[in-house]
Amino acid sequence: MTTTNNIAAKAAVAFVAVAMAFSLVAPAAQAQDVSSMSLEQLIALVNSLQTQLSGSASATGTCSTTFTRSLSTGSTGVDVMNLQKFLNSDPDTVVALSGAGSPGMETSYYGSLTATAVSKFQTKYSADILVPVGLTSPTGYFGPSTMAKANALCSATPSTPSTPSTPGGLQGGAGTLDETQFMSGLNNEEVGEGQEDVEVAGLEITPDNSDISLAAVKLTFDHAQGSEESSSATRFDKYADEVSLWLDGEEVARVDADEFSKDSSGIYSKTLTLKNAVIRDGDKGELVVAISAANNIDSTDAGEEWGVKFASIRYQDAQGAYITDSTSTDVNTYRIFSFEDFATASDQKFRVRSGDSSINNARTIEISSTAKTNGVDILSFNVEVEGDSDMNLDVVIVDWAAGNATTSGMVTAAQLYMDGDRVGSESLSLSGTSGVITFDDLDLDLDAGETYEFEVRVDVAKTAAGFDSGSTFSIDVASSTDWTVEDENGDSVSDRSGSASSDNHKFVTEGANLALGTVSTKEVYNSTTPSASYGEFRMQVKVTAIGDTIWVKEGAASSTSVTTGAGFSVVDSSGNIMNGGSATTTASFSYVSGGTYNSANASYEIGEGQTATFELVVTHNAEATGQFRAVLNSIGFGTTVTGTGSTTTASPSTDFRTGLQAISN
Repeated sequence: MTTTNNIAAKAAVAFVAVAMAFSLVAPAAQAQDVSSMSLEQLIALVNSLQTQLSGSASATGTCSTTFTRSLSTGSTGVDVMNLQKFLNSDPDTVVALSGAGSPGMETSYYGSLTATAVSKFQTKYSADILVPVGLTSPTGYFGPSTMAKANALCSATPSTPSTPSTPGGLQGGAGTLDETQFMSGLNNEEVGEGQEDVEVAGLEITPDNSDISLAAVKLTFDHAQGSEESSSATRFDKYADEVSLWLDGEEVARVDADEFSKDSSGIYSKTLTLKNAVIRDGDKGELVVAISAANNIDSTDAGEEWGVKFASIRYQDAQGAYITDSTSTDVNTYRIFSFEDFATASDQKFRVRSGDSSINNARTIEISSTAKTNGVDILSFNVEVEGDSDMNLDVVIVDWAAGNATTSGMVTAAQLYMDGDRVGSESLSLSGTSGVITFDDLDLDLDAGETYEFEVRVDVAKTAAGFDSGSTFSIDVASSTDWTVEDENGDSVSDRSGSASSDNHKFVTEGANLALGTVSTKEVYNSTTPSASYGEFRMQVKVTAIGDTIWVKEGAASSTSVTTGAGFSVVDSSGNIMNGGSATTTASFSYVSGGTYNSANASYEIGEGQTATFELVVTHNAEATGQFRAVLNSIGFGTTVTGTGSTTTASPSTDFRTGLQAISN
């Protein structure tokens, strides 16, 4: 009974051993029929297969290639197949026991099984692969340190591997580089302190007759190439933090600047291994070198120029051949760039511009005698962030001015708005006729290249608080150094300019607001007597009643401010007043629409909130040939039907005017 059990057990073990052995050897061995074999034959076959396996394992660490590029999941090519063969030569790192990737069935695709086998290889030689780069766990990425160990274990390292005729993923015949030209848009670039991945040089590479896979690029940096070389600092890593290579916008390599080796001439060089860097036959690939600058470039080093060149390019064609090119056009030729302070490199500028004229132009603003009026628009301005740096705006200071009456308690608060959102608010207690309002702790992030719309609004107290109806108020801003503006590097932005200001806005409990309507000009030419020619200027003005009903009279216009009708001036192109002297000027001011005629005092009644339109017509016979325009100075109105013309309202001369008209003499 015991003997029978032992024989059965041995048979079972033998069958299991044969099955396992079959999975580890070439498919031809697996074709053998074991169904009719005796126990002794099975054991003999197992011993034979184990011998084959041990023979395979004895080749541990041998290969027939030198690995030249990093590989990762998704990589394809003959070097992937060679990597699988190398891994399969060691029982501890076999890619697969059967099927794709197993011994004799290696593929050119780097999948999860290959990554797992690489992880086993990294773990086995962790002291040489993981520990030196600060890793404690395998990554499955066949990178520089893993590649170095694999090449060290190989017994032969020919410069060009023995490969199948068409590496995976590449199509074509024997390939060459048809063109290697500098990218014209990258020249004399500036790398600012702390800036990342600034492109400094690039090659346009066009392969011929084959797809190519860029395997390695040797880069060289030379401080002596620049014309600006005044600094004593010549160490490359004093200026640069990292160097990276990009193909058609995708990163294909990155190394720390301190990995570049310096030779006796002060030239820094390193060969970078590229991954997934394929250019198809006939396509034009853009290979770019980018610099990430150090965060602490000394001020004495700012402006220093360096040269960078693609000293050589090593690539593989579809036939598996590796070619090194160091002589094609623009290969092995320096391109100049410079390291700058952050502000210079990013070309940063902070600009303030005037904003919405409908807010900034003089307006008559209705307020209450019994309640506070909130959120009155006083000033509109724009901020333009020019250059390549984002900015932070933390403090804005505005100047205010008031007139015509007591200002104490007139404006109780001010708010700052950006793109319609309130970003700052300050309570106020004004006195005198001028002062400043400070909006601080704003912490506003402004993106490079963008324009932002700002408004300053105020809360106006009721007139019973101590100021008079008819008081004026204005605000102006300038991008002075008092503002706190920093770039994305945390430094104060020094290049600032521009300003914006409002006209004097009038706060009234009742009165009139004016708006300019249509304007026109023409010359009435007298061909018989040219000196009798004159210009005709027409200007429509819309009058809106504020707070109560008002009355406006038609009538002759005057060349001075008036309490009845309109006051005007005729000016030349330089702004000089020309009506008067020997010039002949006439004018009329007439009703157009919108009001109700009151025959009792020959005026037009305009109800609260309603608008009536009037037209000023001016004719001017000039003293000399020139260009002229008409300007509205004022319109008279009354707040009672019997007191028509007892009050005036001024119009901003910069806006209430016609265009220039040439007049012959």
